[in-house]
Amino acid sequence: MSAIDFSTDFWNDKFVLIDSRKLVFPSQSIFFAIKGRSTDGHEFIADLYQQGVRRFVICKNIDLTAYPKAQFMMVKEVLKVLQEYAQYHRLQFNIPTIAITGSNGKTILKEWLFQLLEQDYKIIKSPKSYNSQIGVPLSVLSMNPKHELAIFEAGISQVGEMQQLQAIIQPTIGIFTNIGKAHASGFDNLTLKIQEKLRLFSGVDVLIYSSNHQEIHQEIQRLNRPPLLWSWGASNTANIPIYTQIRTHKTWVQIHWQNQVFRIAIPFTNAAAIENCLHGVATLLYLGSSIQMIEQRIQKLRDIPMRLALKEGINNCHIIDDSYNNDLEGLKIALDFLHQKHKNNPAYRKTIILSDLPEIQPPNTYQTIAQLLEEHQIQKLIGIGPKFYQQQQYFDKIAETHFFKTTSHFIAEIGQTIVFRQESILLKGARAFEFERIAQQLKKRIHGTILEIDLGAVRNNLQIYKKHLLPSTKMMVMVKASAYGSGSYEIAQLLQYNHVDYLGVAYVDEGVALREQGIQLPIMVMNSAMHEFEILFKYNLEPAVYSFTMLNQFSAFLQQNNISEAYPIHLELDTGMHRLGFLPNDIPALIPLLQTNSALVQIKGIFSHLAASDEPQYESFSLGQIQLFNELAQNIEQALHIQSIKHILNSAGITRFSKHQFDLVRLGIGLYGIDPNQRLPLLQNVVCLKTCIAQIKPISAQETIGYGRKGKITQASRIAVLSIGYADGFLRAFGNGKTSVKIHDQLAPTIGNICMDMCFVDVSHIPQAKEGDEVIIFDDIKSIQQLAQTLQTIPYEILTNISNRVPRVFYEA
Repeated sequence: MSAIDFSTDFWNDKFVLIDSRKLVFPSQSIFFAIKGRSTDGHEFIADLYQQGVRRFVICKNIDLTAYPKAQFMMVKEVLKVLQEYAQYHRLQFNIPTIAITGSNGKTILKEWLFQLLEQDYKIIKSPKSYNSQIGVPLSVLSMNPKHELAIFEAGISQVGEMQQLQAIIQPTIGIFTNIGKAHASGFDNLTLKIQEKLRLFSGVDVLIYSSNHQEIHQEIQRLNRPPLLWSWGASNTANIPIYTQIRTHKTWVQIHWQNQVFRIAIPFTNAAAIENCLHGVATLLYLGSSIQMIEQRIQKLRDIPMRLALKEGINNCHIIDDSYNNDLEGLKIALDFLHQKHKNNPAYRKTIILSDLPEIQPPNTYQTIAQLLEEHQIQKLIGIGPKFYQQQQYFDKIAETHFFKTTSHFIAEIGQTIVFRQESILLKGARAFEFERIAQQLKKRIHGTILEIDLGAVRNNLQIYKKHLLPSTKMMVMVKASAYGSGSYEIAQLLQYNHVDYLGVAYVDEGVALREQGIQLPIMVMNSAMHEFEILFKYNLEPAVYSFTMLNQFSAFLQQNNISEAYPIHLELDTGMHRLGFLPNDIPALIPLLQTNSALVQIKGIFSHLAASDEPQYESFSLGQIQLFNELAQNIEQALHIQSIKHILNSAGITRFSKHQFDLVRLGIGLYGIDPNQRLPLLQNVVCLKTCIAQIKPISAQETIGYGRKGKITQASRIAVLSIGYADGFLRAFGNGKTSVKIHDQLAPTIGNICMDMCFVDVSHIPQAKEGDEVIIFDDIKSIQQLAQTLQTIPYEILTNISNRVPRVFYEA
């Protein structure tokens, strides 16, 4: 611990703020100016001061005279002080504290433990997946005297991090979920990774883990001062021998406990869910729960969406669906998300549908909720649950309020006494209130196919590519073709916040749409025509100029309109791609023309395209292109006495030819997790295309399926009709068994021709498949590549073929 006295008024009863966008209570907040990968908190001090923040923790010298009413604490490392503050706060509480670590399942297990134990304890838990060097202290700082049990998760990505998290959490109960390859790049080997994670449990009373993971078991046995070990697994040597047998819809579990054998059923059949569930069983047994009670509570567990989903709603509404979680910290996060997304549609009303918080007792908490809603300028509140019904008086400052004792009472009034129209609606409900029923009522009536986009994965991939750049290298991200099918605006907004330097689009109308939705980044347009020059100028879009005709036409337009300053353009050179661009023998004639028009056009950038950057056999050709580009660009710059932004590397080129970054690189398909060179194993898939089963029917042998009678049935079969067809992007070439989809984690091959709006798959071997079930078309990079191979094409074509009629659902962790 540092010498800072955290008991002073500077710290007492204050809200911790690390993100300037999430300011709610200015006068009661302390802003920690943390320097991150892409942002520096010190840059936001002036804006926060204007909004009323008066306490700042900083590590850079600033002009204090500009903030006469503020208190500043100068420290060496802001993040370290945040962690020490959380450590001090943790020392004020003496309650059982569960810490969870491992490669996978931390967040699900934490949420399931909360559900299993919320009837017995008042619980504080990590919001969402707050398990990092910043997330853990923020979680711990939410502890208050009402809590009787804490559940925190901890994740690390390199050696040396876990010791700090242990000091903050100071757990009494440890759970080690499993070990795998996630975040493996920061460790020399798996053993070192396990040893580092075990540091979290250096002071626990008991360590719960599965002895089925031999690597973990072996390292735990080597501990110098082991705690009480509480292992479970398919072995009589485990403290709790547990054996599983998977059936069609559930798993039978045999538990050997206190000289008895118990047989219980759990409602899961996939390995990850079974493991997480059994970690929960072992934890409850340690805490003294009976087998009978455990079985009753486990039956109520369900898969939990770990991310906020943004969906289209009825009557031009937007739905932010967080209908499986409701606690105070989660509410703050969801309100921040609503605030950010509402900026896209400021004319919309801000609405929240909120259930009781079962683990928190009124009245003070409901006063806090009311204050939160007022600070976030909520205009319409629907409160559901007996506690909300009793606490209506605290919400009289909200313009429109409605209160119901049950979810069913509210649903009965939708479209009757309560109408939703052009609203941003946040759904935030505890599981017991079944808010998924409300989401079903409010979502826009569409067919069952959706494309999910994980904005967290986009951010991860962006940072991975940034790490491969020199400090001076800028980045342009291509968001053409609706951001490779993912939705241009939402991706562009994320990129703008993460300080990308440029965006690239294919056509003028794509750039216009981004400008109209508030994107301010410089935008280069790859293809534009003479009739679009006025729009280019109006929306401050920078054209790629690739021919003498276009250069002359654009210069004439600028002259006719008396443009006062030279307008920025990007010269496209053809170094071997032979698509668009000036050829090398054009340069002698191009230079004098540019000199003549120097008062009209400013050469902002010079660029070219690599023809085969992802083809190792053409490496010498690519290097020749790079050399030629460098020579041509230098000739132009020297002749015109200018310095431009030069760029030639695309996603594949960034990793294959990293020595030739020039001034800027263009990131495209790599942002979405597709690495043409397969050199970046930590890239994450961004998109998931899913649909549903519209109907299942038995078909007799010798019958046929679909158009042209192409699907021939050789034996009695169960055929599922799916709500997706070639008009959605699931092309005809995928039919007749050439590809498979995933239902209940099993592959179901297509049968017959793909129709425009529907297709058929054989589910004879998946007896649990039923109408309405989710169907995964692709959900990882491998499945996208397999579809591309079926078409003998590239992943770009798979992603960009997804129809605009398929709704995009954006997730944010």
